[in-house]
Amino acid sequence: MFKKKVPFDKPFPEKLARRVSKIPTADLANWADQALYEVGRCLSLYEKHREKVYLDEALMGAEAVNAVISELHKRTVI
Repeated sequence: MFKKKVPFDKPFPEKLARRVSKIPTADLANWADQALYEVGRCLSLYEKHREKVYLDEALMGAEAVNAVISELHKRTVI
């Protein structure tokens, strides 16, 4: 009868969103580029060494990319 709402899982932590919101708009693209580089580097290291730590770092980098690009989109589209 009543449908329970599915909890929304944020794609990145609130602390990260607050930090990204303080970055000047002109610097957001550079931050996204650097975060993408780090994700690629971590994935390459994971392929070589097969250690979980590199996947953890890649995941955090991917969350940062998502947060930065979401903030850039919010500032330029709205």
